[in-house]
Amino acid sequence: MNCVRLVNREHRLEADESYWTRELVWIDENTQLQPVCARALNAWITHCGGENEVTFVSGWRSYDQQRTLMSETESERGWDYAHQFVAEVRASEHHTGLAIDLGIAGKDQDLICPDFSGPLADRMRECADQFGFIFRYPKHKTEITGISEEPWHYRYVGLPHAQIIADHDWVLEEYAAFLKAYTKANPYRYDDGQRRWQLWTQPLAETLPPAENTSVESSQLDETTCLFVEALDPEPIPEGRDRAWVELDGIALRHNLTILRKAMAPQQELMAVLKANAYGHGLEPTADFLSRQGVRHFAVATVEEAKVIRAINPTAEILILGYVPPQRAAELSRLHLSLTLTSYDQACQLDQTGCPISAHLPVDTGMHRLGETAEDLDAIARYYALPHLQITGLYSHLYEADNLSAEAIAHTRAQIERFFHVVDGLKQRGIDPGRVHLQGSYGFLNYPELRCDLVRCGIALFGCIAPFRSRMALDWRPVASVRTRIAALRPLKKGEGAGYNHAWAAPCDTTVAILSIGYSDGLLRSSSFQGAEVLIHGQRRPIVGAMCMDQCLVDLSSLPAAVGDEVIVIGKQGTGQISALEVAEKTGTIVPETLSMLRGRMPRILV
Repeated sequence: MNCVRLVNREHRLEADESYWTRELVWIDENTQLQPVCARALNAWITHCGGENEVTFVSGWRSYDQQRTLMSETESERGWDYAHQFVAEVRASEHHTGLAIDLGIAGKDQDLICPDFSGPLADRMRECADQFGFIFRYPKHKTEITGISEEPWHYRYVGLPHAQIIADHDWVLEEYAAFLKAYTKANPYRYDDGQRRWQLWTQPLAETLPPAENTSVESSQLDETTCLFVEALDPEPIPEGRDRAWVELDGIALRHNLTILRKAMAPQQELMAVLKANAYGHGLEPTADFLSRQGVRHFAVATVEEAKVIRAINPTAEILILGYVPPQRAAELSRLHLSLTLTSYDQACQLDQTGCPISAHLPVDTGMHRLGETAEDLDAIARYYALPHLQITGLYSHLYEADNLSAEAIAHTRAQIERFFHVVDGLKQRGIDPGRVHLQGSYGFLNYPELRCDLVRCGIALFGCIAPFRSRMALDWRPVASVRTRIAALRPLKKGEGAGYNHAWAAPCDTTVAILSIGYSDGLLRSSSFQGAEVLIHGQRRPIVGAMCMDQCLVDLSSLPAAVGDEVIVIGKQGTGQISALEVAEKTGTIVPETLSMLRGRMPRILV
């Protein structure tokens, strides 16, 4: 991402805006940004304690949106005002998704000149450079920028650029001009107190991509110039990232949550399904993040999982989808947890405890797993007569919702018909069935028209939807990446074996990397014999030999690598990507199993 790209009247963006639209994420229902900008913005706001005070007024804008904004502003406020505060098409930083207009929450905000003032705004301005942001249009630089002071407008340029600009009290135009004086033979050197850097430029027409496996990054400074940045010191290893870990992309999770909400009907609410340690993503960090995004309904498999969420969110509805024995009735009541009524005998035993209990009632529409059969309305209705049970929900499960064959669709349609026959039958008897929910992730994506109150989403929240199983095409972003490091390097001669039983022998002279991850972390022991690969410096390399409990072997061939290098098991690195769907298909399983097998000894780190 060209984070330092200079954009103004003299340096306009290309006519094709597609480069800037490929990776945009939603940070709320109206605002999109580049992921790197969104992640830094979230950290910046959190650091300043502004989660409940900041509102996003404007992020990414398309060329068409900018053209309309300019036209409407000229019409409503005059030409002079419009050209003082609104950039022309292709001259606006908002086209990049790296600029954000901020406002103070609770105030009526003007789209052109929002109100971002007060103590929070002052705190954020003081430390903006620490998070890669610059105050783009200060009053004393208007002659250079050509834009009047905009206290609400910040631009993400990243590190160390924001710090250098802040140190010299520059604007981006001045920084770009300064950098053009430096070449590879005579680079600009900068020490930010933790790492040393060197920067240089060269004409874009003469630029070749940097060599693989170096610390040099290149980006486009303007339409004629390429900027190179080289870190002279290794990046410090943060706590928890020394061996193997699961990194959670909070920006991707918020993006998936937003696109789900935008796709749902106005009266529908999301029920986040976080069973199996939130599908391996980590129950506690995931529940905390979703609670802060306003999610009010959760579903889990066990009482223990429900208690984790209750400690985080004291008011949310938390539904336990699995069996709960009557002996835990008092605990359920005290914690205000909802349970699934798996049989009438269980319901009667719970009722006899005298504890007021909230419950949801499953209906068996064809899966034959839990609940009374949909054809026996009398059997279903009797649950509602139990005096100490408050049935607040009615649900079922579509067992072939992810199958788009004609036969599977016919089965699912029959299930849907049976379920709503029960809903309507209860209402005709004067019984309120409670909140109705039938759709899981694929149920919603393939049957979005259903009139349900809640939509149960688990795997969709985590961005792991198989496109060939979904009729609704949404822009999913995977949330979890599984990462490890190279613990050792071993040169092998052709024919030498490695690992248990020497199950693999080097086909030629090569180097083997020993990774700090194994089957006790949740990788399948058989995966090394099923074509599993990892990413090292963005390149795919095969896992070989018999996987160990705590390590595994990777054939590097001629790929240069060093001890301590970060390795991707699931996720993205450079231009390479290995998805959970790919891993599941190679190992003959499904994505939920692949992710839920990830062991708890790997820390879950939210970024």
